[in-house]
Amino acid sequence: MPGGFVGVDVFFVISGYLITGILVRQLTTEGSISLVEFYSRRAKRLLPAATVVLLATAGLTLAFVPVTRWASIGWDVVASTLYVQNWRLAADSVDYLRSDAAPSPLQHFWSLGVEEQYYVVWPLLLMISAVVLTWRRGKKSKLVDSRRLFRVLVFVLCLVISASLIWSVYYTETAAGPAYFASTTRFWQLATGALLAISINYLERVPALPAAVMGWLGTAGIIFAVITIDETVPYPGIVAMVPTFAAALVIASGVRRRFGGPEFILGSTPMRFIGDISYSLYLWHWPFIVIAGDVFGELTVPVGAGVLCLSLLLAYLTYRFVEVPFSKSYVLSVSPSRGLQVGLACMVAACLVGGALVQSTRSQEATAAAAAYNATLPKFSLDGQVQEPAVAFGAMTLPAEPRAAIQDILSTAENIQPAPVAAANDFPDCISAKVDESDVRTCEYGIADSTSHVALVGDSHAKQWIPALEYIARSKGWRLTAYIHDACPFATGQLVREGVAYTACIEWNSKMLDALVNDDRIKMVITSNYTKSAGIAGASDEVSAMAEAYRSSWGTLIQSGISVAVIRDTPAPARNIPDCVAANLGDLKKCAVPRSQAADDKGLAQVAAASGFEGVKFIDLNDFICPADLCAPVIGEVLVYRDSDHLTATYVRSLTPRLEEPLVTAHPRL
Repeated sequence: MPGGFVGVDVFFVISGYLITGILVRQLTTEGSISLVEFYSRRAKRLLPAATVVLLATAGLTLAFVPVTRWASIGWDVVASTLYVQNWRLAADSVDYLRSDAAPSPLQHFWSLGVEEQYYVVWPLLLMISAVVLTWRRGKKSKLVDSRRLFRVLVFVLCLVISASLIWSVYYTETAAGPAYFASTTRFWQLATGALLAISINYLERVPALPAAVMGWLGTAGIIFAVITIDETVPYPGIVAMVPTFAAALVIASGVRRRFGGPEFILGSTPMRFIGDISYSLYLWHWPFIVIAGDVFGELTVPVGAGVLCLSLLLAYLTYRFVEVPFSKSYVLSVSPSRGLQVGLACMVAACLVGGALVQSTRSQEATAAAAAYNATLPKFSLDGQVQEPAVAFGAMTLPAEPRAAIQDILSTAENIQPAPVAAANDFPDCISAKVDESDVRTCEYGIADSTSHVALVGDSHAKQWIPALEYIARSKGWRLTAYIHDACPFATGQLVREGVAYTACIEWNSKMLDALVNDDRIKMVITSNYTKSAGIAGASDEVSAMAEAYRSSWGTLIQSGISVAVIRDTPAPARNIPDCVAANLGDLKKCAVPRSQAADDKGLAQVAAASGFEGVKFIDLNDFICPADLCAPVIGEVLVYRDSDHLTATYVRSLTPRLEEPLVTAHPRL
């Protein structure tokens, strides 16, 4: 379903309701909360089953997932074990170069991380509230006045709900990626469930008819959210109130069983069975979905049905032979510390396996990196002198008119450089401004004291040209300064990204123009950017609108006496090429993408903007990147892409001769 992910919101409300009920009952009957017992119960309940799934996922990764993703999944195992997977995913969501990474088979552990982080804080708040109330009643009293506790907790929970919800709305509007996974944007949902738990005495008094109406309204609200909310909606934000409060209505209506509400469906034997195995089913289903995608490609109905059946079977077996025995173990119950020891043992085992998975790729990456360094590529000696390649490689193996000569692509290659396992790291290390930043950052290359100063300006698709430009700058005696901003084109206009005003990019462009026109040392600006980085607000013709935005920035430079060279945006296969190549070394054609799909729509606004614009040199090297009707993943023994749209540094180096000539003619006096 489009909004199937809102099930997580429902889960948070249920968790807050159940766990808070247990804690408050213990607090009011015993006068305190035993943290050892509480965390022992959590460890017995969660960790054995989770460890089984984590270990199984590591094994499935080795068997079916390309080696290019082993290290990432290994770190996911560690992060999931330590219940910090949500923060790992939040960090990855703002890493522009990882935005197209394949989903992790352990991505779903993020919600368990949010839950456990909440239960680090919530029992402590309960205990502090109890201590304050007990102290105010008098030192002789050991019990907590339940009515006064209710009032205090209502106040505390309302504060948590208000603060977390306000932050969720704000953060979702400004940074939807990390906001989705952050604990702070989700605590209000757990607190909503907790508020229900402490209000149970009042909820039991709700008459049957209003309770039934509440239940059906809540059920309808959840169904409505699942059907209407999809990935295009910024989430969680204010929209998350729909499934959250709908779940709260269902729980509130069913506190006491009454005739007429949805409880006769939700309380039926089949539904209770699903409820019993729901934790294990949640653990198992996502790894199978992701890994089945690696094995079979698109999930057809038969494959999807197989994933569902296998998930149900393993969920039942895990519940029957792992969950129940550990959670109901008499030995572990009489000694809570033993439960903690079992939990610790599970965590250590999973972390060791995750670490082993990471380490298993490190030697391969090191070997690949050494091979790439020693390959016959243009590089610089220790004294800074340019060294020519001994033999042709990559694009150097193509004829002068590749589109006319190349009719087919290779199926195999003996020695691919860089190796797929090391491709992600084969990219310039220039630190760029992030998507939400407007600071101007610089990276320096070439000859530092040269009077021939050249600037490279743009996003990561400009950044990818640094290996070739560095070589050219060294050989021509230029000083090269790179100004890079992730996902931000060098253009003047009302830029938008994902439908939201791209304020950071607009501000960065303003600062860049000021910096460039006020630096009389800069002779030429080289620019490029990804076609899909940003758009223009309200544009009916996106190509024409972006072309005008480019011309505005370029014209300002030309009026200041600065030449402009524009490198056309490069083809984008829209699939992770290193992953595909690693899985299809014997048949590389499986990783080829039609040129019409990857290249024909790239850089059209740049073409339109540069047409007839005096002072602008337009450079189109796409025929040397995709010379045939199918864009090859490997050319001249060189892997073309590091991901789904960025060229490897190695392949860019092989394009150096093709880039050097037009750049030199763009400003002959350099």
